[in-house]
Amino acid sequence: MSELVWSWIVILCALPLSMAMTRLMIHLGPKMGLVDQPGERRIHLTPIPRAGGLGLFLTMAVGMLVLNWKSDAFTEMLGPRWLKHFMAASVLLVLVGVKDDRGGISAYFKLAAQATAAVIMFFHNPSGAGVFMGYHIPWIFDLGIHVAWTVLLINAFNLIDGMDGLCGGLAMIALLILTVLAMAKGRVESAFVIALMAVCLIGFLRYNFHPAKIFLGDTGSMLIGFFIASVGTGIVGRNAVVAGLLLPLLVGGVPLLDVALAVWRRAARRVSDSKPGIKIFGPDRDHLHHRLLRWGFTQKQAALLIYGLAIVTSTLALLPIVGGANLLTLSVVGLVVIGLVGLRYLAPVEFLASGRGLRTLTRKPQGYRQSMLRYLAYDIVVLFTAVLAVSWAQSKAMIQPVDWKADLGTATLFTTCSVVALSLARAHSRRWTRASAHDFAECGLWLMCGVAVSFGLKGSARYDLSFRDALIHLSAFTIGGIAVFAPRCIGLMLQESVIDTMHRKRRLRGKHSSRTTLIYGAGDLGELFLCHLRLSQPETWQDYHFIGFIDDSSKLRGRRMRGFPILGGFANLREVVQRTRANSILITSSVLPEERYEEILSIARELGMEISRWQPEMNPQRMLLPTSFTPRPQVVPEPVEVDHPTPTRPVELRHA
Repeated sequence: MSELVWSWIVILCALPLSMAMTRLMIHLGPKMGLVDQPGERRIHLTPIPRAGGLGLFLTMAVGMLVLNWKSDAFTEMLGPRWLKHFMAASVLLVLVGVKDDRGGISAYFKLAAQATAAVIMFFHNPSGAGVFMGYHIPWIFDLGIHVAWTVLLINAFNLIDGMDGLCGGLAMIALLILTVLAMAKGRVESAFVIALMAVCLIGFLRYNFHPAKIFLGDTGSMLIGFFIASVGTGIVGRNAVVAGLLLPLLVGGVPLLDVALAVWRRAARRVSDSKPGIKIFGPDRDHLHHRLLRWGFTQKQAALLIYGLAIVTSTLALLPIVGGANLLTLSVVGLVVIGLVGLRYLAPVEFLASGRGLRTLTRKPQGYRQSMLRYLAYDIVVLFTAVLAVSWAQSKAMIQPVDWKADLGTATLFTTCSVVALSLARAHSRRWTRASAHDFAECGLWLMCGVAVSFGLKGSARYDLSFRDALIHLSAFTIGGIAVFAPRCIGLMLQESVIDTMHRKRRLRGKHSSRTTLIYGAGDLGELFLCHLRLSQPETWQDYHFIGFIDDSSKLRGRRMRGFPILGGFANLREVVQRTRANSILITSSVLPEERYEEILSIARELGMEISRWQPEMNPQRMLLPTSFTPRPQVVPEPVEVDHPTPTRPVELRHA
């Protein structure tokens, strides 16, 4: 019997064996103490066995041993000792995973076990790969890269395993992509090794897809991540620069994205809340699948949506590896578009936590001199570095030797003039967390004057104006200016991004938004309400889903105000309500005639809508005091008028 036929038989037999082993673990899991109980962080409501990882390991081990019996796939793919080292490291991870699934273990102990497994796997080839992304590196750095990559991928699949069929489905997609890649490179025997694990996962997913009868547990999720990390690099090839760059997206794009968001989110919360109890690798309910569930998707819909995202990212990463570097541009553009859109809609929680963290850091008590010296030192470093970087790049581009003595003189003159100009603009003493556009414009103008003085002095020293000096000054002004103002404006930009993300019109209505609301009146009071909305905590208006404005001005028709569309006027109010399925109207007009208000009230009563009015009133009262008078603004809440066919609880809207 040929090796090809034997490999096909092993692959085909792995599917029923995996299904049988999974069914066996459904019954043995509770007896072994491998049960996932419902809890605050859990989605399921009944106890479910989490012994699927143990069954997956046994099926995979039997399949690999039988496949290696009459096949040279392991030897051809990864070396003669690959299977021994892989099985030894897998047994270690399985033992640690079973212990964790039974009663839990320390996160540091689990991390140490993962690193140990990665080290064992690395030394299946004692000399190491020696090459990473086309560069020869010492074996100790090669070991560090291998361990970091393996541990990262293990934890990526471990953290995303929080919903029925999610971790196994994403792993199966990654393995199928790797199988296709191996086939395209003519490595048929290598493809069978990866396909074996994919078939084992298909048998497990038969009982893990919603509603799940069994879970992977930490045993299965760590094993999956370890297998993909072990075979992925070998299949793609560590010598190829393009393959090395796109390998993370190829084998674990969505899980790695989830890990990056989790670390970003928890680190920001740790800073903003100043609570040591928040752990970087601790659990929370803000993973990608949790957000999709909060948006109203079912578990099946959320899983399929994430599957689709994984297929698209993996396919884009596969294009330049299979088709050559000429497809790299298409792949990069597609991935950038996906990344930007994903950050816009998937990372509002991270932006919010980062904004709070920055506000916490900037609001800490700091002395005037300390703050001024910090900004001054930063400006000197970035401006000096910008000139040296531009001079070096220009010399390399013109294929000329680098004149470091002349460049250091230019950098010193440029930095001195620029820092003096910034000091005259009080760029080091302003409170940038409360800066306005005028502050940035004034400092930018003074910086431009400083650069011009530097260029003039440089030309006077040479008795002529040099095009090279002009290019250096212009480029250094651009790069250095961006570097100077970036830390000063990042807080404001992030805060505005957070506010817009949390309070703009949502395209997906959350479960907790019981009122789909139209805002009547896009005038000054309507804009004031949007300012109030943007500056309020998101929880204040979580019951409201604002979809747009109604305004009688024909000049505003079809336009947008702070992200909200102006859908029409009073004449087509019924049409807008039917099209948007709104059930609430919030009036923010300060010049609404009484007759028009009665008409709106009549339409709302006819359509069974809730109507309320937001009308802030501030009545400052002047009180004569012995030495001076102090205006005391008094906020008077506007009473809410509610008309509804059935009795409803009055809504109290207060102006903050």
